[in-house]
Amino acid sequence: MPVVNPEKLIALQRRAEGIRNDHGKTSLADALIATNGIISPKLAGKIRYLDSRPDEQLRGITMESSAISLYFSMSRRAAIEEAPVQSEYLINLIDSPGHIDFSSEVSTASRLCDGALVLVDAVEGVCSQTVTVLRQTWVEHLKPILVINKIDRLITELKMSAAEAYIHLSKLLEQVNAVIGSFFQGERMEEDLQWREKVEVRVAAAAAKEQEKAERKAAKAATSNVPDEMETIAPNGTHGEFEERDDEDLYFAPEKNNVIFSSAVDGWAFTVRQFASLYEKKLGIKRSILEKVLWGEFYLEPKTKRVLGFKHLKGRALKPMFVQLVLENIWAAYEATTGGNKGRGYGIALTPFSRPKAYGPALTLLLQQRYRYGRKDC
Repeated sequence: MPVVNPEKLIALQRRAEGIRNDHGKTSLADALIATNGIISPKLAGKIRYLDSRPDEQLRGITMESSAISLYFSMSRRAAIEEAPVQSEYLINLIDSPGHIDFSSEVSTASRLCDGALVLVDAVEGVCSQTVTVLRQTWVEHLKPILVINKIDRLITELKMSAAEAYIHLSKLLEQVNAVIGSFFQGERMEEDLQWREKVEVRVAAAAAKEQEKAERKAAKAATSNVPDEMETIAPNGTHGEFEERDDEDLYFAPEKNNVIFSSAVDGWAFTVRQFASLYEKKLGIKRSILEKVLWGEFYLEPKTKRVLGFKHLKGRALKPMFVQLVLENIWAAYEATTGGNKGRGYGIALTPFSRPKAYGPALTLLLQQRYRYGRKDC
């Protein structure tokens, strides 16, 4: 191993642009703040608006939780033929530190919130602090939403194809759900232990009561053959059965709309519901059905536009719907804007005059060109 002098190590350490030691919480906060016009969208992810301390800006990490109130309006259609209904909200956003040394800030912020956005780097995956944050949401009974951030790294750094990225994201989702499952199992084991302890106490009390009755009966020399009324003891010395709990609603699943795919630095994010709304008219399939089949082992038959399960493929090499209808569009936008495939992406080209600098606007422009309409009421 070559000997590296300290001066070079110091120089490398000061290159902040080469360090990516967080999952992008502050960058996502910048993107959300930009939607309110507080900062320019071009500065989102760079200005780190909520990192107000000089040492936070210098070191590039969040050390204290910072809060801001943001206005949010949303138009949504109950059905494709109905008029959109607009709803307005005021969201109080708290940007908490991600470093393990500042976990107390996360604990304090979690007690003030109704829900939590749990960010996971699409490349780094589940880290030790991710487990800590998930446990905090579990303990405080928060409603968590999983945000798989930095999807752009799968394209620009790892050079994955859309199909490879889908497999990678599926494994990442399984890792996160495995952590949630471990919390559930631990809690159930603790509840089972407490239940057994209570049962043992009840059985001991019942046995003592029966012994007291027997002693009283012997003292009175009772001759009656009719036994006194006794407390019924369930088999194996237990009272009743241990109640099982369904854990289906605890896990993250894109079809449940509790998973967001995003790239905060490029200013875009989406859920399965948004793409379901986009394809509802084009495919002639109800949005409620598309939401359930856009993620998972479901495939679109190109001729009949029927949704097929894995067992109905019959050897045909079809791509999962999430790859075909979602990821390939995003990959096309990145290829078109970075010049890959000669400025083309899956059969769609952006002219040099319409090619924006940021990937977020490029993705919007590409989808509008492909489907000939854009809807913000998804």
